[in-house]
Formats: sequence, C-alpha cells, structure tokens
Amino acid sequence: MKVYWSSVEYNYLDDIKMKGGFVYVFVKSRDAISAYEKIQKELVKEHLSPISWDYISPYDINTEWDSEEEMLHYKKLYEMAKKSNKCVFDTFYAYTKT
Repeated sequence: MKVYWSSVEYNYLDDIKMKGGFVYVFVKSRDAISAYEKIQKELVKEHLSPISWDYISPYDINTEWDSEEEMLHYKKLYEMAKKSNKCVFDTFYAYTKT
C-alpha cells in the first residue's frame, strides 16, 4: 500500500453562502483508482461535490516545497495517512458565491 495524494476542486452541495474551493488530501491505498474512490466517498460525506481532480499520485516524501515549514507540514499529513485507513485532508480553501 502507498500513500496517494490529490488536489481536488469541489463545490458545496448545501451551503448557500459558499460556492466551493480546493483541498489537498492524502490516503493510503493500493492504487490510484481505489484512492480516487476513497476520496470521492469522503468528500460526499462532507457534503462536497468534486468538480476537478488535478492529479492522484503516490506522494514522494522528497517533494520540494517553498519552505522547510511546508515540507514538514505535508510530511506530517503523509505520515498520518500512512497510519490510517481514512482520508487525511489539509486545510479546505473555500470561496464564496458571487
């Protein structure tokens, strides 16, 4: 099993003020298809509808980030996902309706 990560853009299903947003998510899975299915299921539980998937790929712990702080943050999310069977979400970045 590997830890996959994805960047997902979503819409809110039942929020009258917020339109949508995006989030990074980490999940332990056997392949990209099962990772996609797990993430999809968790987003629906959160009343979110995915509209765009930038990628779903194994997370490389050697990924370069802009700062040491960011690198440690994403490594922590990776480690949490590695020890869990659930999706580990980063901060949800949301935008309001116009």
